[in-house]
Amino acid sequence: FDFQWDGGNKGHIIDEYPARANTIEEVESLFLDPVPLALPDPKHSGQEERFKLVARSNQNRLLLVVYVIRKGQIQPISCRPASQKERKRYAQLTQKGQ
Repeated sequence: FDFQWDGGNKGHIIDEYPARANTIEEVESLFLDPVPLALPDPKHSGQEERFKLVARSNQNRLLLVVYVIRKGQIQPISCRPASQKERKRYAQLTQKGQ
């Protein structure tokens, strides 16, 4: 996968929320989860289509990343720990995948 990082998304994902302990490497690793929960995000899609992905990271954390596809590259917009509801849906998905 090709990723697009700039001052805006890096600042928002990494710098503005230090308690989340996100790193670029960990955010990118979410896209390698063999059983991700991928969802469209029509509620927050404006001029461009946004997507949400709930996946297990290389640090074994279950995270939600919101992203867009620009010029064939994934541009993460935000990343946070998965909510209880998202964790439940992910668990259901992974149980079906086994």
